[in-house]
Order: sequence, then C-alpha cells, then structure tokens
Amino acid sequence: MRLPFLWWLPLGSVPEINPKTFHQWLEDGRPLQIVDARTTMEYEQGTIANARHAPLTGMPASMEQLNLNGDGPVVVLCLSGHRSRPGTRWLRARGVEAYSLQGGITAWKRAGFSLHSPLDQDSPQSD
Repeated sequence: MRLPFLWWLPLGSVPEINPKTFHQWLEDGRPLQIVDARTTMEYEQGTIANARHAPLTGMPASMEQLNLNGDGPVVVLCLSGHRSRPGTRWLRARGVEAYSLQGGITAWKRAGFSLHSPLDQDSPQSD
C-alpha cells in the first residue's frame, strides 16, 4: 500500500476500534501493541496501560523507534481520534494490522475506563 502525499493529515478514514471492544481485547489477554500518538505532556498525564509513546509530531521516526513486532494488532490512540489516523495509516502501509482508537482517550474515559501513569504502568490514575 502506498501512502498518500499528505499521509500525516488527520483526514480520511482508517480502521477503528471502539473503546469497549478494545477494553475487551485487553481483558481477554489478546496480544496487542498500543501506541500513544499524543504530545509528551498529554502522554505523561495518563495513558492506557502498556502504551508506548510515539508522538505524531515526530512521525515517522518516533514510530520506527518502537520496533513493533508482528505479535498482534497495533492500536494507535490520541486525545480524540484524529492524530491517531496518520499513525494507523503509516503502519497499515507497512503491512501492520493497525487500528485507531475511535474517539481516542476522551471516548475511553467516557466509557468509564481508567488511565495509567506512563512512569508507573501499574497504578491507575483517577480523573
């Protein structure tokens, strides 16, 4: 798959996963890789457990540094679902099964799911 000229724009559609299905995948222990495409400040305020940081502003280099493997799909997240689209698009162009979290962290929290500190992935943060 060839990337469009302006691949980094948060426009167009990419495969999405809704928060409830994503949460169920996590609960089921499905092998997943999670990438947070938000800014460092947003990421440090709380993310989904085990998410790895690859800010959109640093892509594609930030994504390449993650050394993602083929052990399962990749879910890319951001605040509202717009910045995760370019990351998802970039991964899919490289043959990776990738999804954008529909509605982003905002929808995740609205569904009642917690965030974790990226410094201590074992401790949930309260909102």
